[in-house]
Amino acid sequence: MWKRYGLFCTAIMLATVFAAFVPIVSAGNSGGNFNLIAAHEDGLQKVLIGQNLEFEGFSTPVVVSRVVSGDVANTYPADNNRIYNVNWPTAGAFFVNYNTTIKNGEAQLSVEAPIIPLEIKVGSATVEGVMVGTTAIRVDTAGINLFDEDVVDLVINGPAGQISRDAKNDQQFTDITVSDLKAYGTTAGLKIGGWKVGKYTFQVKTESGEACGLEDESVVKSLNIGEIPSEPTPVTTPAAKVEVTPLWTAPVVTPTPVPTSAPTPTVMPSPSVAPVPVSTPIPTQIPTPTPTTPCFEFMCAVVGLVVAVCLILRRG
Repeated sequence: MWKRYGLFCTAIMLATVFAAFVPIVSAGNSGGNFNLIAAHEDGLQKVLIGQNLEFEGFSTPVVVSRVVSGDVANTYPADNNRIYNVNWPTAGAFFVNYNTTIKNGEAQLSVEAPIIPLEIKVGSATVEGVMVGTTAIRVDTAGINLFDEDVVDLVINGPAGQISRDAKNDQQFTDITVSDLKAYGTTAGLKIGGWKVGKYTFQVKTESGEACGLEDESVVKSLNIGEIPSEPTPVTTPAAKVEVTPLWTAPVVTPTPVPTSAPTPTVMPSPSVAPVPVSTPIPTQIPTPTPTTPCFEFMCAVVGLVVAVCLILRRG
């Protein structure tokens, strides 16, 4: 009897030890449009910004309270036990139906922003190109915080368009769970044997109707198969110049060019024409005046006077 009692006590002690190490948990989701939040769930239940929430087992009405420094900073009432498109701050403590007296609620939530990292790797190295013949790559999404049951698409576009399924390598890329997506980041990775040479792009997108209403996507990553991007040409540093003092030489004087004037054109003489003879004018002869005889005029006057006296006397 004492032996059985000892075994019973040991079992209780082990259960108590394991309970102390229970990690943060989440009620998870139904694989549909809502993140299911359960009443009196142990630990923190994860909520991502952008999700839809559905509350099960709570007293009504359901109200989520954000508590900062012991005081209620915000309240978010549910509509028919549902809250759509969560857009709360991530800082603070969140309680469902918070009791201000006992400083606790019917459940406690942990609110986070969604994270969907994406890197294309070969081994542990991130790559942008691989040679033809490479059998597998790793689609690394380490750190993704979506639920494993959320449904996403690994959108791969290549030279022939989007690849939804790779039948040759038995790989599905659309309508897969986050758990399936993580498998492409393991050592086995994603097989690319037989893929055409060319450029491929990779991106993760959620299917909101099957990811608790979350609409989100990763960045786009590129991969060249058979076309390794050339490395940039290194910039060479010019060698240091050695200054050499040249021997003195007489400076070479470059003559200043003298502008050459245009030569004056030589006027050619016109052909000679026989001159027209011009008649020489005959000079007008000026009559030579009769030389004046001394007292000639006086003598004429005396003769005239005598004649006049004679004529008068005769008439008388």
